[in-house]
Amino acid sequence: MRALVKYELKKIFNKKMNIVVIISCLFLIILLFSLSGTDFLATDESGESYKGKAAIILRKKQIKEIAGVLTNERIVDEIKRLQELKNNPDNIAIDSYGEKDLSREVYNKYLNNRLNLLTNINHVYGDDYINGLSTLDLENEKNFYESREKRIEELIVSSQDYKGRTYTNKEKEYWIEKSKNVNTPFEYDFYFGYSNLYSTYEMLIIGLIAICICISSVFSGEYQHETDKILLTTKYGKSKGATAKIIASYIFAFILFSIYLVSAILAVFLMFGAEGGNLPIQLLNILSPYNLTFAQSLIYNVVISYAVLFGIVGLTLFLSSKIKNPISTLVIDICIIMLPVFLSIKSGFGIINKILFLMPYNAIYSNFTKMVSYKLGNIILDLPIMTIVTYISIMVIALICAKKTYSKHQVE
Repeated sequence: MRALVKYELKKIFNKKMNIVVIISCLFLIILLFSLSGTDFLATDESGESYKGKAAIILRKKQIKEIAGVLTNERIVDEIKRLQELKNNPDNIAIDSYGEKDLSREVYNKYLNNRLNLLTNINHVYGDDYINGLSTLDLENEKNFYESREKRIEELIVSSQDYKGRTYTNKEKEYWIEKSKNVNTPFEYDFYFGYSNLYSTYEMLIIGLIAICICISSVFSGEYQHETDKILLTTKYGKSKGATAKIIASYIFAFILFSIYLVSAILAVFLMFGAEGGNLPIQLLNILSPYNLTFAQSLIYNVVISYAVLFGIVGLTLFLSSKIKNPISTLVIDICIIMLPVFLSIKSGFGIINKILFLMPYNAIYSNFTKMVSYKLGNIILDLPIMTIVTYISIMVIALICAKKTYSKHQVE
C-alpha cells in the first residue's frame, strides 16, 4: 500500500500544470496577505501620515498608551472625556459633509488612537458611529457589561429575517446563556496582527481551489487516458488502488494547504507581530457571544479550515470518480466554492441563508460574531460546530461513494 500511495503522490506532484498552479497560488496568497501590512495607514498627533511598517509601529505605540483592563470605570471615563470634548465649541469644526465634528487637531491628538475602542463600545448602545456616546446619559446608565448583556438579549429577542422567522425559544436560551459565559472585564491592547489576518482569511479559498485543480483528475484522468482498462483489471485495482488514490490525495491536500495556511499567517504576523493572542475577540465586536481569545479563535478557525478542506477534497474525489472529464469536475467544484460570492445573505434564520453560511467560501472562516444556530431535534449547534460536523460528514459520505463508484466503473 505504501508503494501505491507513493506512486500516486508522485503522479500528482509531477504534473507540470499542478506545479504551476501550486507556485502561482502560493505567490498570490503571500501577496494578498502581505497587503494588509504594506497598505496599512496611521496618522500621528501632528497629522503626518505613515504607511506600511512605520505605520504599524506608530499604531502599536498609540494603542499601548491606552492599553489596560476595560473596567466599567475606565469605559465611563472614556465616554465622559469624549462628551467633554464634543461639548466644547472650541473643539468643533465643520467637516466636508457640512456636519459639525471634532476638529482635525483634536481628532489627531485624542480620538485617533481611541476610535476603534470607542466605536466598539458604542455597539452596546447602537450603531451610529460614536455619535451615540456623545449624547449618552451616564447618570442613568447601568454597568457597561450589564448593558452589553441587555443589548445582546434585545438583539436575540427582536431579530428576524425578511420572512419574519426568528430564533426558536431554545435557540434564544442557547445564545443568552452563551453570552453570559463570556469573561469580563475585557482587556485592551494591540491586536492588529489577528484583526488583519481575519480581514483577509477567506482568501485561503484560493488554496482550496488550487488543491481542487490538482486532484480533479485523480480518478477521471484514468478514464480520460484509458489507463483504467489496465488498473481496474489488476488484482488490487478496485480495492487498494482506489484507497491509495484517496490517501495520496489527502496527504497532498494536507501538505499543500498547510503550506498556504502557514505562509498566510506568517505574511501577516511578520508585519504586525503576533501580540494580542491572550486578548478577547470582543475587541473585534463587543457583542460577540463567544468566550474566546484571539489565539483560541485562530486555532478554532484552523480546525474549521481543515474540516472544509477535507470535505471538499472528498467531494472532488467523488466527482472525479463519477465524471470522465476533469474539467467538468473542476467547474462544479468552483461553482460550489464560489457560489456565496454571487448571493447575498440577508440574515441567519432562513433555510437558504443557513445553507449559504455553510458554503465553502463563507465556511472556511468564522469571525465568531454572527449568532447563527442550527436546531437538530433538541440539540442546538452554532455555526462553527455545524461547519465542522457538515464537512466531516461530507468527507465520509463522499469517500465511500467515490471508492464504490470507481470500483464499479465499467471498463469500455
